[in-house]
Formats: sequence, C-alpha cells, structure tokens
Amino acid sequence: FPPNPFRSPPQQQQQQQQQPYQHHQQQQQDFFSTPTPTQAPASDPLYGAGAPTFAQPPPVASGPTNAYAMQQQPMQQMMAPAPLPTGAMDANAQTRAVPAGGGDGQQAAVAPRQTCWQACTSCFSMDTYKSYFDIDTEDIVKRLQSALFHFYLPDKFRTETIGVQRDENHKGPDLYGPLWITMTLVFFMALSSNMSAYLRASSSQEFEYDIYHLAHALTVLFFFVFVIPAAFWFMTQLLGMQALQMVDWICLYGYSMVPYLPASVLCLVPFHLWIWIVLALATVISVLLIIRNVAAPLLGTDAQGNKTAPILIAILVDHLVLFFVLKLLFYK
Repeated sequence: FPPNPFRSPPQQQQQQQQQPYQHHQQQQQDFFSTPTPTQAPASDPLYGAGAPTFAQPPPVASGPTNAYAMQQQPMQQMMAPAPLPTGAMDANAQTRAVPAGGGDGQQAAVAPRQTCWQACTSCFSMDTYKSYFDIDTEDIVKRLQSALFHFYLPDKFRTETIGVQRDENHKGPDLYGPLWITMTLVFFMALSSNMSAYLRASSSQEFEYDIYHLAHALTVLFFFVFVIPAAFWFMTQLLGMQALQMVDWICLYGYSMVPYLPASVLCLVPFHLWIWIVLALATVISVLLIIRNVAAPLLGTDAQGNKTAPILIAILVDHLVLFFVLKLLFYK
C-alpha cells in the first residue's frame, strides 16, 4: 500500500502519545517543588549602586512560592503552639516557685487556692489525712512522754515536741496518736469501771457486768477529743483568731487524754476518795497541757486582748464536765 500522507511516522506518533503524560508530570513537579529564589541585581543600570527606594527591585520571598506550600502555611501557623507569656503568672497557675527558708536555692511549690466545693469534698478524700498518719513509734513515744512530764511548760509540747511545721526534726500535728489513745482509753474505761465494781461487790452474785460502759466511753471520749476541738476551732475562726488549725486542736486534745490512761488503771482500787483524787489529778494535767500550749498563739492573734480569756475558761469548764462525767458515769 502507498504511505498514508495523513498518518505520522511511528516515532513521531510515539512522541505525541507521551506528550500529555510529560506535560502532566511537569505540572506536578511545578506544583510540589519550591523554586530557588533569585538574587536581586547588585545595582540598578539607570541609577547605579545608589538607586532610590522606589527604583530598587522588590524583595525576593525566601519561603515557598508554589500553591501547595501557600496552602500549608496557614495550617502550620494554626497548629503551632502558642508562645508562653513572659509577664506575671496566671492566677490559676498550679504551682508557684518560691524560695525556701534560708535562701538556700531550693524551691517550694505553693498549692493552688481551693474553692469552697473543693474544700468540702477534700474532707472525704484519704489523701487529705495521709500526711497526718505518717508517724512512727519513736515519735509517738516522745509525744506520750512529753504529754505526761512537760504539761506545765508553756508551748513546749506544741513547738518542740510536735512542731509547728514539718521539717527534719518535727513531723507536725498528727491524728494517729489521738485516734489510738482515744480507742485505748475507751477499752480501759469500760474494763476498769467493771473491774472496780466487781472489787467493790461483797460477793460475785451481786456483781453484774455492764456492757453499756463500752458504748458510753466510746461516745463521751470521741465527742470530747474530736467534736469539742472542732467547735473551738470554729469559734476562733469566727473571732478572727486563726493561729491554730483544726488538726492542732484535735492533736492537743488527743494527747491530753494520756493522763487518763494510768488513771483508769489506778481507779481499780475500790475506794471512792482514791478515785476522786486520781481523776482530779488526771484532769489537772490534761487541762494544763492544753491551756499552756494554746494561750500563746491565741494571745498573739488577739489584738484587743479580750477574746482569749473566755476561750481558756471554756477549756477549763469542759474538762470539769468531763471529770464529773467519768466519775459519776463509770465509777459511781
């Protein structure tokens, strides 16, 4: 057959078939590639090196100029983290670094201020009371001895034995000691009152064990150790005397029960006069331990000087009430 004049040669036909693909590939390369910026001419041909501002060439962009990179720049700016403020810290910041005592370079974290709801719900959290039970046997023994032998010294038990703040030598007020002292005293009172009644009975047939002594001791002592200190703390808060926290009041009242432990054992002697004397001595030691350790901080926050005396009198009165309750309810 003669050659078709309208048909291209095979090589030219193959090139024409590849032209659309090469054109598409060249578009993709132009779309995804970043052209290298060109340098501006060093001097203007008309004005020379000292060209005025309006005659100088426009600045060349140093960033990506293709469409894909221009689309990605706003997205990268949106996802970039915001810079931290350099001014004052926010009021709702979690912690604030402050220099520790002595300026030794250490830093202490200040807890954020709690809301009213957080303060109420923290009473039901175990983490709130965990630090008040972090105490060992050696510390308990020292506090028991100080409550018995240093009760008359002003502020010695609170500042030197317990410690106003936690440090290497002091662990601060605790709740472990008051809890177990009160529980032990409940059983001592219930047992010694029944044993004293048994020793006073003329025969075993006249003696009757009173199981209600245990319930009475539990109610009276826990009310005295935990409820009354909370009432004193609430009273001092209303009066603007915020020298002592609630845990300080409970700790002092808890360790003030230590003299009643040996007193409950001595009350086994079946003589009413002896029981009166023993309970009276225990009450004097207990009330002096509290008054001698709360008088100084209360006076320090009493600007007018007329609020401390009624509180100290109230402490004396509640101990007198406890004295008569113990004698007339358990050793009648």
